[in-house]
Amino acid sequence: MVEHRADQKPTPPPLGERPRPFLPPPQPSPDYLATGTVRPTSAAVAPLSSVHFHVHPQLAEVQAYAASRGWLAQGFTHLTIAWLELRYTTDGWKTMHVLHSTDVPCPVVNGFFFLPNVPLGALVEFAVHAGVACHAPSDTAGTRDTGELWFNDGGANYRQLTR
Repeated sequence: MVEHRADQKPTPPPLGERPRPFLPPPQPSPDYLATGTVRPTSAAVAPLSSVHFHVHPQLAEVQAYAASRGWLAQGFTHLTIAWLELRYTTDGWKTMHVLHSTDVPCPVVNGFFFLPNVPLGALVEFAVHAGVACHAPSDTAGTRDTGELWFNDGGANYRQLTR
């Protein structure tokens, strides 16, 4: 018999002597997998509308931002938009909604921000937050510097009817 002191932790048994974890039994397969029959069902689809605001490296604001950070003077002339964030409201900022270009599935395609649960023709007030990255044309290692830039119509925010 092995004695254990109160201040000594017991050692676990070797790997070969440990009990195997218990796995639950497999669940029965759904009917359509067993029969091969797929029955169509109807489900409500969330309204999907969009606003358009295309952020790209050639925008005057992006170029001015890069110049103000000294990137262009240092030769970091290749700019990219690393990410986008749309902050929007349909009720005068009583509630704010946020979409990220990093969401899955991506709600931003070619400058169109697809807004879930917003009906077509709704007035949307919004601002766009963008991540900007730079590197020199000869860089193969990636980004030299990053920054953030807001597009908000000089503080007044943009307004669009959804399409």
